Amino acid sequence: MPSARFDSRAAATTLIVLSLAAPAAVGPSRVALGQSLSPFSLDLAPLRDLPAVPPIPGADARRGAALAPAQRRGAQEAPPSGAPNYGLPRPRVVLPKPYPPPQALKPPPFSPTHPLPRLKPYRTSAEAKEASRRRYRVLRLGLRGALELPERPPPSTVAVPDFLPPRAKPLLEPDPYGPLGFGIGSLRLYAYAEPSYGYDTNPNRLAQDVQGSRFARVDVGLRLRSEWTRDDVQANLRLGYVDYFSVENADRPDGVGDFLYRYDVARDTKVKFEGRFTLDTQRPGAPGLATNSANVVVINRPLIVSLGTAVGVTQSFGRLDATLRGSFDRWIYQNAYYNDGSVLDLAATSYNAYGVNPRIAYELTPSVRPYAEAILDRRVHDSWLDPYGYARDSTGAQARVGTTFKITDLLRGEASGGYAQRDYADVRLPLLRGPIIDAALIYSATPLTTFTLRTGTTLSETSLAGAAGILSRNVTLDVVHAFRRNFIVTGTGSFQTNNYQGGDRLERVVTAGVKLEYKITRSIAIKASYFYQHLASSAGATSSFTANVIMAGVRFEP
Repeated sequence: MPSARFDSRAAATTLIVLSLAAPAAVGPSRVALGQSLSPFSLDLAPLRDLPAVPPIPGADARRGAALAPAQRRGAQEAPPSGAPNYGLPRPRVVLPKPYPPPQALKPPPFSPTHPLPRLKPYRTSAEAKEASRRRYRVLRLGLRGALELPERPPPSTVAVPDFLPPRAKPLLEPDPYGPLGFGIGSLRLYAYAEPSYGYDTNPNRLAQDVQGSRFARVDVGLRLRSEWTRDDVQANLRLGYVDYFSVENADRPDGVGDFLYRYDVARDTKVKFEGRFTLDTQRPGAPGLATNSANVVVINRPLIVSLGTAVGVTQSFGRLDATLRGSFDRWIYQNAYYNDGSVLDLAATSYNAYGVNPRIAYELTPSVRPYAEAILDRRVHDSWLDPYGYARDSTGAQARVGTTFKITDLLRGEASGGYAQRDYADVRLPLLRGPIIDAALIYSATPLTTFTLRTGTTLSETSLAGAAGILSRNVTLDVVHAFRRNFIVTGTGSFQTNNYQGGDRLERVVTAGVKLEYKITRSIAIKASYFYQHLASSAGATSSFTANVIMAGVRFEP
């Protein structure tokens, strides 16, 4: 009976363990006084009365013995404590499926897939102002970053979505009333015509026998601009003619033009071709046309025409630019006719001018570019002697240093200074010399107001007997203000001195005026102007004059 012996040993071991864990169940409740507790002192009498083989739940089932249904159910319903693994396996309970079956999770009705962000009050709403006051109070109390006050959501009537970026402002066209011109390939041509009507108090700029007259004036012009990524072409031309109704021999033309073509041979090598043109007249009271007799006066306005060209090469060495330029100019003078039938041969004073102009510029900073240049030229007249018997061929030299600068976006310009001298072939004529100062300063006070200050020095020819030439200096101030983008007002004022060196004569010229321009469309503009001019000569009142000119017209530029 091996199995019976094994079961008896297992039952005895179990009882011993239980007795050690709970001695009150198998022995006395406590140890007598003076008695020691040991395994040999335990009362084992109750153990002897136990059956040899204790019943083990499920053992009979494993042996195949049939148990009563009540006992089987009791074994299943109440397994013995302390033996949770004993007993038959419990059958799996299958619960009925719920009806109706649960549906998958979906967003609540009327809920978009991408919900809108939190609304943000308008800056001018009461909620935005209240939030601003709350933030100000927090900052004033020194609670920056330590306290976050809750903000109530604004009502939908005064809010916009917070995530929307501010709409970009439309780009404003720099000149919305500028002409469009005509496209000729990659060139843009601008043509205009400007008829005007006005009144001049002194058409011939005379000191005596002054007579005013109404006049009509017409100006036509062309502008050419290239639209190339490299190289460049620019051209400007203006021709005008004024017709006086009440004064004879006062009608006169005038004009100016220039041309520039830049050819980029390489990145650091550029070649420039220049052309220029001027057309002007001499006033009858000019010092070079005056006679000793008060009754003999000039009856025409002699023309002065100049044509010039120049070629220059510019080579860049990093920030250093070196330029060498050669020029040629042709000056043509018209004869003067007097009321006694005599003629002043001014055509003999026409001359050719040859010059060379080296220049070096260095880019010190992107805003400052100093330079140094020199001009050497020679003038050769058509006739060796002028009408008064002076040999006026000459050589000239001038040198200057200057810089272009941009102090801020509002202030920029250029300034230079140097010295010029001209030496004539006739020893009776003194040197024409003096310091030269040229500058231009542009100050944009506001987007609508601009101040421009210019000063310049020129050395020019004269036919005045005994005078070497004219050293002229002028200062001009222009103020341009745009009341509207199509209504521009320009105020101008200038002061000029003409020093006839060797002739002991000095002239001072003051000019002031205002111009109005109202642009109706890109192609049509209404213009009006007023100018005041006064010349004071050291030769006396017989060589001074005053003139006032008022004019209005229309400009057509398609």
